Amino acid sequence: MGWLALAPFALAQDDGYALPAAQGIDYTTLLNNRNDKVSVFDYGGRSLILIIDFPTLAEQGSMFNRVVALIERIGAPRERVLNNDELAQFIRSVGKTGATLAYGNDFLVAELVVFFNLADMGGIQLTVQEVALRQLLIDRRLMALRNGFYQAVTPQAVVLSLPQENTGGPGNPPVSALARRTILMHEISHAEYYTNPLYANYCRQFWRNVLTENQRTAFRGFLSRSSYNPDHEEMMINETQAYLLYTPDARAFNAKLIGLKDKEVEDLRARFWGGFPDAPLAELRR
Repeated sequence: MGWLALAPFALAQDDGYALPAAQGIDYTTLLNNRNDKVSVFDYGGRSLILIIDFPTLAEQGSMFNRVVALIERIGAPRERVLNNDELAQFIRSVGKTGATLAYGNDFLVAELVVFFNLADMGGIQLTVQEVALRQLLIDRRLMALRNGFYQAVTPQAVVLSLPQENTGGPGNPPVSALARRTILMHEISHAEYYTNPLYANYCRQFWRNVLTENQRTAFRGFLSRSSYNPDHEEMMINETQAYLLYTPDARAFNAKLIGLKDKEVEDLRARFWGGFPDAPLAELRR
């Protein structure tokens, strides 16, 4: 077995891993945050948005890869949580590593509750990072253990994660300043979608009434090539707004990647802002 299969088990033997108390932070300060240890932040004074900032992609993956497989990716089961060997095999099957399955994450507390309940039911040995995430949700009173099951106290709250800018190393790809800015913008836009009904409803109307069927098909195809489930309509809408509007790194998103023309993509952006000029996240567009 490779390190993907062995690492979660080895990490689970070390009980010294814990997440620190959250601190308040704004977009600019978070973008420029540098720390060789994991940090936790409340974003912009909004109690529904919690951000975990990791020193490396690999550490982030140890906390969230199993959740990513369960909630987001096609080819992984929805009714149970993968064990270590199954997770390693799944990651290899989609051409990724433990560090690159997801460069950033966004999950509703309601989704994380499903994950932890299914993990318990399946007798899955969690990584120390997963255990720390579970404890964070309990400590923040976002999730509670009642009658033997985890229950969401604040199901609409969202947990985001991203990696620090770094030069990389063995098993850890580098993260450039542009990549960090892109991941942060992308993930915060997901948080806005989850926590701002006005914004989410506008995105749904834009998807259904502005994008053509060919354009929706193009975005579904682009997202499915990254193993997102194209039949999950809400996910398609949420990911489309994040990629179209808040992913400035052309390596992650450009017109060619989705099979559209540059002008077509620019027109879609203009129509989005034109229809909702007071859209949130203005600080991300500067």
